[in-house]
Amino acid sequence: MRISNLFSLCIVCILTLTSCSQSDVNPVAIDDAWIREAPPGATAMAGYLNIINQSENHIILHSASSPAFKAIEFHRSIEKDGVYRMVPHLHLHIAANTTFQLKPGDYHLMMFNPTSALKEGDSVDVELVFSQGQTVNITIPVKKAQ
Repeated sequence: MRISNLFSLCIVCILTLTSCSQSDVNPVAIDDAWIREAPPGATAMAGYLNIINQSENHIILHSASSPAFKAIEFHRSIEKDGVYRMVPHLHLHIAANTTFQLKPGDYHLMMFNPTSALKEGDSVDVELVFSQGQTVNITIPVKKAQ
């Protein structure tokens, strides 16, 4: 075998091993995502999902965006003395090896000013940006309240 062929074979092997590294495994999984259908003309909608941190490290959800909404924020509904209010959060912290639930009556995506009327059966593309710049793109269906 010629040295140039041997060198090429070594490079291919190294690239193959590098591509199989643990860093290519996505530490974040999303499941049970849905957006609550709102009445016609609503200026805000709520989105829910489970964020599964499959890594040994704490991660942070920094932002969410979608071409279907002018803005998406993270909110938490809090009840005090029988009155609910929504508290905005800049980021969501997800502990290692846990599932963080965004669900009705608790943490959720507050999705402002939809660019078109959305009804049950529609779906919306959303980009989630996590720590270290990791991005997860998901498609979320619009459903009636569950």
